[in-house]
Amino acid sequence: MLNLSNGNGGAYIRFMAQTKVWENSDKEAITIDTMVMDLDSVRTGWLLLAVGQRDWVEDAQVGVKGKQPSPDYKYGFSVKLFSKPTGVVEWCANGVGVTKGFQAIYNACDKAADANPGKVPVIKYEGATSLKIGAGNTSIPNFSLKNWINRPAALDADPADADFDEPEAAPAPAPVRQAAKPRPAPAPAPAPVQDDEEMFN
Repeated sequence: MLNLSNGNGGAYIRFMAQTKVWENSDKEAITIDTMVMDLDSVRTGWLLLAVGQRDWVEDAQVGVKGKQPSPDYKYGFSVKLFSKPTGVVEWCANGVGVTKGFQAIYNACDKAADANPGKVPVIKYEGATSLKIGAGNTSIPNFSLKNWINRPAALDADPADADFDEPEAAPAPAPVRQAAKPRPAPAPAPAPVQDDEEMFN
């Protein structure tokens, strides 16, 4: 669990909760669809966002709140995402609606991680749900867990052409020929199977 109740540089994306629009680090509107999420990169902490200001105070342990530096800081998260259109980007936010949306998909991925060792989740953006908070309005980005793939090299090296697909499986080795064995006697015919409907008559 991240326990989300409410400055890293490089390429980033952000979700504009009031307009339900994604922007890149050039403040251009972009279309978000399917992305790889790097669970190992997830961090929580206190984030200050103001005009000309951005400060990130990271928790010593993910999901365990450190001391709030001041009332201007809100609790948030940081995660590394990858897709072919965006490359590797950071998503860092502290808005109420955004953290709700991220925590939901993080929890789904974290729950399934043990069954997918060495792989990373592919998530899909499914639009946003409007949310009224007091006198203000926001929205919650919705995601679904699509599948799991081998970790793309881009998450570590950021090549623009990193493959989104899993590598092909190696061909199975040719079976070893064995001496022919005598065929066993045919098994007796199985007893007739009772139809499901007959069981309830």
